[in-house]
Amino acid sequence: MSTANITYVNSDWLRSNFPCMMACPVHTEAGRYVNLIAQGRYAEAYRVARAPNPFASICGRICAAPCEEACRRGKLDQPLAIRALKRFVCERFGVESMIDVIKLQEVLRPRIVPRDQKVAIIGAGPAGLSCAHDLALRGYQVTVLEKHTVPGGMLSLGVPEYRLPRELIRLEINAILSLGIQLQLGKELGRDFHLRDLRNAGYEAIFIAIGAHKSRMLNIEGM
Repeated sequence: MSTANITYVNSDWLRSNFPCMMACPVHTEAGRYVNLIAQGRYAEAYRVARAPNPFASICGRICAAPCEEACRRGKLDQPLAIRALKRFVCERFGVESMIDVIKLQEVLRPRIVPRDQKVAIIGAGPAGLSCAHDLALRGYQVTVLEKHTVPGGMLSLGVPEYRLPRELIRLEINAILSLGIQLQLGKELGRDFHLRDLRNAGYEAIFIAIGAHKSRMLNIEGM
């Protein structure tokens, strides 16, 4: 009878062995794309960085980088500059590069098998557009309704332009919409339409991603 030890791969094992990946909200394989960059395989590194995250180029600039806090290299000296490395490959192969975005999407995405089901998404912020992106890749017919006149949510309305160029936001969103997603601006829930209207229009699922736009006060006495 074999006495070999059996390792069960669960969340605890992943946190112990891939802390950078598990620290990322979308579980980007940071260690993998950093290793590919070290090998000079930049295009592959970009594919890995973007695979779970349609806003890779934006995250390469403004992400809080929890992966760096979890980086095991930090126990020796300093954590790897994971966010800066992501920006490095995005500037060469992402939406901000001179590469044709449509051709790039053809390479990145699997062959899409169209479905008949329609899905409505309320809110064109990062959550709503990420949901739209993933559903479109699975062949669903997706419509995004946004109450503001510009998409992007807090990316467009909250982050100052010196931190996040508006052109980059536009390019990132256009790459998502190129999957065949319909975007309707100036459409507010409760004013221009109701949930029952979407149901009556044949939408079989509705994802509500209206955000929580609320200012955060500075922790200064007297304010």
